[in-house]
Amino acid sequence: MAVGTQLGLLLWKNFTYRRRQRIQLAIEILWPLFLFFILISVRQSHPPFMQHECHFPNKALPSAGTLPWLQGIVCNLNNPCFRHPTAGEAPGVVGNFGGSM
Repeated sequence: MAVGTQLGLLLWKNFTYRRRQRIQLAIEILWPLFLFFILISVRQSHPPFMQHECHFPNKALPSAGTLPWLQGIVCNLNNPCFRHPTAGEAPGVVGNFGGSM
């Protein structure tokens, strides 16, 4: 048998078993629809808004060493967002942690 035929028969068998328990079948069909309509209502009540690009400062990974990693965590604790690219984002620059020691 083809995969589509087997899937169709399996779905029919499942539906036949579920049809005997009408309340459970109704809940299984209506619950996802209810959640979907909640998502639609939230999306319509809070429309998306345009926001500028956000560039975050570079942070060293633990493989760069313990001190640069801790400095990256402490110096950027509030995780600021800049409108323009930061210093380490220049093309061809791998990282700007050379003088961090």
